[in-house]
Amino acid sequence: MASILAGLEKVECLPTGLRQLGAGEATDRQCRKSGDKLVFRAAAKVPEFFDHMCAHYRETRRTAVDIPCDVRVLLSDGTVFDSGSGVVRNVSPSGALLAGLKLEKGCLPIRPFRVSLFLKGRDYKGIGIEATPVRIEAETAALGVRFDEISVTA
Repeated sequence: MASILAGLEKVECLPTGLRQLGAGEATDRQCRKSGDKLVFRAAAKVPEFFDHMCAHYRETRRTAVDIPCDVRVLLSDGTVFDSGSGVVRNVSPSGALLAGLKLEKGCLPIRPFRVSLFLKGRDYKGIGIEATPVRIEAETAALGVRFDEISVTA
């Protein structure tokens, strides 16, 4: 507690609601605006703060990748609607962006569907992903998906 108080003595203006012992209301009002700015500036430097301020908020941060994969589009009853290939462009613990979709029929079903991804490449061989589409980007032939199940085969 003493180290916290020692650190507060070095601050010219304390955040809203905090004031040094014995300080009057006038001092608190004078410092309120600059204290708010200090707190906002400190919070704005944290990447998660910026993510929350975006109009399209993501639960987790994504990492850019370039992983080719085979794609199967499955209807809700499990039948295969179409198949083809694509590239996973970014990935997070909860989902991914699948870009460059090349499907045999060249279209996605109107009714609800899921996708199965089979990653290719030496480092990703044997990884299969079942996912639910959450966003479609028609102009770039991309599909944002949320992971439902990830499996690894030897």
